[in-house]
Amino acid sequence: MENGYNATQDLADFQETPVPVTVTRSVTISVRFSEQEIGELRRKADQAGIKVTTFIRAAALEAASPVDRAALGALARELEQQAHRVAEVASGGGAPA
Repeated sequence: MENGYNATQDLADFQETPVPVTVTRSVTISVRFSEQEIGELRRKADQAGIKVTTFIRAAALEAASPVDRAALGALARELEQQAHRVAEVASGGGAPA
């Protein structure tokens, strides 16, 4: 298979049928919202193109283990700098650092 790809660069033999991931959710919890709160949640979920229950679940899980946005921003800036260096080297404008 590898030799076939090297000769033809045809990826057809490498493509696999995706295996669906299923999650069994068996716990239900009741939460009360005011009309204004649920209205806002419904609008946000609609904007995201998801069901309100999915939106609420995602928000709760994100709050339970939030993303370190400062660290993520630093990684993004570092990646951008590396991409600029690669582009510079690729265009013949400099040697790798």
